[in-house]
Amino acid sequence: MNIGYARVSTSGQSLEIQMDKLHQQGCEKLFREKKSGGSRIGRTELEAALEFVREGDVLVVTRLDRLARSMHDLVQVTQELERKHVGLVVLEQELNTTTAAGKLLFHMLGAVAEFERSLINERIAEGVTKAKAAGVKFGRKEKLTVAERESLRQEFNTPGVSKAELAKKYRLHRSSLYRLAQDTKN
Repeated sequence: MNIGYARVSTSGQSLEIQMDKLHQQGCEKLFREKKSGGSRIGRTELEAALEFVREGDVLVVTRLDRLARSMHDLVQVTQELERKHVGLVVLEQELNTTTAAGKLLFHMLGAVAEFERSLINERIAEGVTKAKAAGVKFGRKEKLTVAERESLRQEFNTPGVSKAELAKKYRLHRSSLYRLAQDTKN
């Protein structure tokens, strides 16, 4: 069974052209939505289409960017389709994973994208290393100063002090209180 998915980003755009193309491809069931393609989050019709497809079905989209804008999302969607043994046809890019040549082309494109992603990750890691060497601190700001942590440790080890009251005083969760009380590096 051919299942169609159409998406436009704004309410001012029309789904009609995509819907006509999907009907011409013989799509028996159509899912459509007006949502940004920047992320899979909130795209309920895409999720419904992925839930609906069964082994042997083919998901048809007019263009690859209608399915996903990010390589991460595209890989997730296609892996989900592969797991369910569902083909993917992209009309304008003439990509068809139900054929051997289509699978080869898709995997080659995926390999290039993965390589590109690896290069990006390497550049990010280099930037983080350089920033740390320059003294940039990453992560959440420390909740307590060094003096407050030292005071907390002294109070924590004082007999008869309520740990619940101590946590409340320093605005900490009890697990954080115990962790900070045991931490000796600062």
